[in-house]
Amino acid sequence: MIDIRPPEDVFVDVDEGVEGLLETWLVDENDRVAADQPVADAVVIKTSFQVLAPAAGTIAEIVVAKGDTFDAGAVLARLEAGP
Repeated sequence: MIDIRPPEDVFVDVDEGVEGLLETWLVDENDRVAADQPVADAVVIKTSFQVLAPAAGTIAEIVVAKGDTFDAGAVLARLEAGP
C-alpha cells in the first residue's frame, strides 16, 4: 500500500500550523490511476495545486474527505500499486 500525500513544496514557506484544504477528489475509491495522474485538487493559503498519484494502481481508500483540512505530510489516500 502506498500513501498519497500532498507535495512537500506547497508547505515550504508557510507558518507552522497552517493546513491545506482538499477542494475535490478527481477519483473515487476503487478507480484505477496512472503514475503522476492528478487525483485531487487542494489549496494551501490561496495556492491551488493538484495531488498526483505516486504510482499506477487502484485507489484503495480515501482518507481525507472533500472539504476537509489536512496538515503537511498527511495521508490523503492510499493506493494499491499494480498495473
